[in-house]
Amino acid sequence: MEVTMLTGLNANELLERIGQLIDAKLGVQVQTTEKQSNYLTRQETASLLKITLQTLHTWTKEGYLKAYRMGSRVLYKEVEVIAMLEQVPTFKHKKGGYHA
Repeated sequence: MEVTMLTGLNANELLERIGQLIDAKLGVQVQTTEKQSNYLTRQETASLLKITLQTLHTWTKEGYLKAYRMGSRVLYKEVEVIAMLEQVPTFKHKKGGYHA
């Protein structure tokens, strides 16, 4: 059995140090969880965007959305899909006649 002697610490200081260590460990876990983003399948992405799977494939080929391959699965980052929903498309239409 291993014995650890702590000298110069009273009970409150010991509890405070233990609390700091726990907070530090939990803080690291929270940061790594935030870095991991949620991924959506092709079907979920198409449903969210209210488009067909063929349109989703076309948009991916044209670069509107970035796809991520994990094994044989094609996934999309939820954050990127939602950002695409929030974008306002701008179309330039010219009326009538020939435009060079």
